[in-house]
Amino acid sequence: MYEKKLIVVGLPMIAVTYGLSRFSYGLMLPYINDTLKMDQYTSGVISSLSYIAYCIAIVLAMVFSNKVTSKFIVVTAGLTSIIGLAIISSSSNAGVLGLGIFLAGLSTGFSSPPYANIIDQNVEPKLQNQTNSWINSGTSIGTAFTGLIAIIMADSWRETYFIFMIIAIFVLISNYKVLPKNQPLAGKEAGRFVKEEWKSATPLILASLLLGISCSAYWTFSRDFMLNNDSVPGYLGEWLWVIIGLAGLVGGAAGAFINKFGLMPAYKISVIALSTSSLLLGAFADHIVTGFLSPSLFGSSYIFMTGVLIVWGISLFKSNPSFGLGVPFLILALGQAIGAVFSGMIAGIMGYQTLFIGASIIGYISLVFKQKKLIS
Repeated sequence: MYEKKLIVVGLPMIAVTYGLSRFSYGLMLPYINDTLKMDQYTSGVISSLSYIAYCIAIVLAMVFSNKVTSKFIVVTAGLTSIIGLAIISSSSNAGVLGLGIFLAGLSTGFSSPPYANIIDQNVEPKLQNQTNSWINSGTSIGTAFTGLIAIIMADSWRETYFIFMIIAIFVLISNYKVLPKNQPLAGKEAGRFVKEEWKSATPLILASLLLGISCSAYWTFSRDFMLNNDSVPGYLGEWLWVIIGLAGLVGGAAGAFINKFGLMPAYKISVIALSTSSLLLGAFADHIVTGFLSPSLFGSSYIFMTGVLIVWGISLFKSNPSFGLGVPFLILALGQAIGAVFSGMIAGIMGYQTLFIGASIIGYISLVFKQKKLIS
């Protein structure tokens, strides 16, 4: 029954670090700009700090997984989230805001890898895939909650981030009380990744990179595109992220699906659905049905896909499960960072519709990658 306790505390932590601490900036940016008077370049630089912080933290979480306990890393995630959100809520200029965004971004990278280790050491094998997938679905709840708060509180962004900070405090306390005090992995086990697991992980790494590039266009520009699309009702743009988040709850079933049908069928279904969501937005954006179907497909398939990547990675990096989660998530984030840069260029030159169609093609290409058995 311990897996249920892990889900109860782990899912909210992922919701806080991903939804409230990381993805909220894009939703709150128009209101923040009204107060701090930032130009687009400054806003973009601050946004990139979240990606940079995420990559730094996820690498640190993997490197130190054999030196400190997983519980310590989760607590670090909670603390950086709380401090970052507090700084954001009280920021008076772009520099202070950037510091808060960076610290909050660190929490995202710190939060995911340690749960893989905790689950590996405390949950029976047949339930591990499901437990990992349900905790990962916290991203969807955080995204939906953030989108809803953005609609309700509108321009009260300081108060919103203060509320986020209070929520983060309670989530950290619950994790501190529930998570076990397991010992860190042995140093020699963590090093095994370099010798035996790298070649087998190549398809996973390439797939994660392409999927990151593909989905970055949707995360970055879908809401702005829908809000400025006169062919569909304005509420579709306002509620886009709420739809994405609620649909993402379906992604929590990734572990159960993999257990029943296998990893590769789950991977193919998630990639096809994810890519099709971008294709619909690019080719059929003027249809109101697309305004519901596209974000529903994206939300459910994105969480499902990341759940598949977790299971795929952990199946390869058996000596250190935090690497199994950390490596694909790190490469996914790098792909998103690369994709965000090129997405802006393509959107400016060719328009949003061309961008989303191109993003879908990149996603479909990732279907060529298949799981390799671990070389021993």
